[in-house]
Amino acid sequence: MKRITVIAGDRKGLIADLTELLAAGGVNILTINAQCAAGSAYLRLRAEPYDRALALLRDAGYQAVSDQVLVLRIPDRPGNLARVARRLAEQGVDIRGLTMVQRDAGFCVVAVATDDRDTARQVLREDVLDIP
Repeated sequence: MKRITVIAGDRKGLIADLTELLAAGGVNILTINAQCAAGSAYLRLRAEPYDRALALLRDAGYQAVSDQVLVLRIPDRPGNLARVARRLAEQGVDIRGLTMVQRDAGFCVVAVATDDRDTARQVLREDVLDIP
């Protein structure tokens, strides 16, 4: 699954400006998550068409980077997220971002961005959902 991460100075109206820019460019936002810390805003989104969204954001001066994340489905029980993180760490894979997308029917769906997607996919193969 492709995801865009935008890092910008935190200010009033930032999300309005960013979402209006994408809408004006004919981009549909599929998911968005925004957080602020230490004067910076961090937004993660999935959008269609993906390439247009990334180009619009960069052309407008936003620091926008592309991530391909793995989407995992793991049992919703204490310790299972720790198991995933430990297995990646033991193989030298760094987790750059993690988002819990959904919890339902005893399972969690988690999106994980790493520094080595291929190794992460191999290590976690039984948990990976294939989402374009």
